Amino acid sequence: MADFKRVGSVEILRTRTYNIDPMNKDILAMEAVVNPGHYPLMSDGYSYLWLLTGKLNGHGMRRGDGMFIMGSGDMPLDNLVVTFPSKVFGPDEWKELLDHPTCQEGHPEQRLRITKEHK
Repeated sequence: MADFKRVGSVEILRTRTYNIDPMNKDILAMEAVVNPGHYPLMSDGYSYLWLLTGKLNGHGMRRGDGMFIMGSGDMPLDNLVVTFPSKVFGPDEWKELLDHPTCQEGHPEQRLRITKEHK
């Protein structure tokens, strides 16, 4: 299996939450609040992902012993910073993402700007 190498950047244009394990779709999955900024775009020559850095979201966070913190909005925990991968996109999924309004420059739904480095 090839190593992932940096091939560009993903600019996040709006603050949003992401599951820190993109494969976990559970409603109580641990989330991080990710602020706008540039994040490294990685590829192994077949798949793509980007690395996000954010603060754990205390909203809905399990405290242990069956206790949960529940709030009405996002609650970034300032001293719990995490770096984690986005979902891994295969070639067809990557093309779909690039064609989606969230990546279309100037579209009202745009929230990502993807830039690939030229070698």
